[in-house]
Amino acid sequence: MRILSTVQFTGLRMLRNYIVLLLLLVVPILLITVFSFILAGVETETGEKPLHGVVKIMVVSFQLFGGSIVMSYIQHEFFTAHRMRLNMIPIRKELYAFSIMMCGTVYSILLGVILMLYSQFALGIPWNWAWSIYVITLMAILSSIVCLIFALAVRSFKLAERLSEVYGVGFILLAGLFFPMPDNAFFDFMGSYGNPLMLAMLSIQAIEQSNAGEAWFTANILLGAVVLLFVLMLVLGRRRIG
Repeated sequence: MRILSTVQFTGLRMLRNYIVLLLLLVVPILLITVFSFILAGVETETGEKPLHGVVKIMVVSFQLFGGSIVMSYIQHEFFTAHRMRLNMIPIRKELYAFSIMMCGTVYSILLGVILMLYSQFALGIPWNWAWSIYVITLMAILSSIVCLIFALAVRSFKLAERLSEVYGVGFILLAGLFFPMPDNAFFDFMGSYGNPLMLAMLSIQAIEQSNAGEAWFTANILLGAVVLLFVLMLVLGRRRIG
């Protein structure tokens, strides 16, 4: 029960973090809006609108950075002078850390849903809501776990921050969003099934094309990565937090 009482205050603190709102909500809304003007009225030979795919991949790609919220709060609570005060409170530190992760993940999902709402009702981008939220949830959980692994595996928080940025920007680059990647087996794999961003997009596209088998296959790869990395996170957490 003591842990549950901390969830409300953790959530309120996250909502008041205006830097996170700026970077993970305001910035993507501005970018989506700019692309909506650039690609307005553009259609392919088959009648498809490139804007739809661009906006969807932008909404999903910002989930790669959502884990930084969890990482910063874990750093503040467990690896700074604030830890001394935490040691005086009669709560299980492992559960408190999990509650922070849960709040940060839900917050990241909420921001993703807001972006989906904006893109659909302001720009007319269609979404398969139930499946897209499921995929975004997997992406948010994965990002939180990866960023926590960075925070727990290295002693320098600045290095952990840089690694989280490499994780997010790296997979966006490997997806070929800025420029084409070299044509070889490694980059082909990292631009498809080895890339969480592309797995998410392949899953969303597959469900929109009524290809449930492919949608579940790619989503389950994400789920498998979540499970495996969660185990690694627990091992590292017990060493540094427990």
